[in-house]
Amino acid sequence: MKKVAEIVKMPSNRITTRELHREIEQIKDNHLAHIHDCIHRLEEDVKDNRKFFTDRLDRLDNRIWWILGLTVTTLISIMLANIGAM
Repeated sequence: MKKVAEIVKMPSNRITTRELHREIEQIKDNHLAHIHDCIHRLEEDVKDNRKFFTDRLDRLDNRIWWILGLTVTTLISIMLANIGAM
C-alpha cells in the first residue's frame, strides 16, 4: 500500500495559497506604493509645467497686444499727418 504523502503529491510548479497571499501583499505594499508615489510626483510636475506655460503664454499675449497697439497708433498718426499736410 502507498503512503498518503505519495498519493497527495503536489507538483512543484504550483503556487500555494500562502505564497499567493505573500505575493499579493508584496504587490500591495511595494508596487502599488511606488505607483502611488510616482503618480503624485507626476501630478506635481504637470501642475508646475502648466503654471510655467500659462505664465509664458500670458507674457506672449501681452506682447502681442502691445505690438498691435503700437501698430494701430502709428497707422492713425500717419493718417492724421497726411490729412494735416493737405
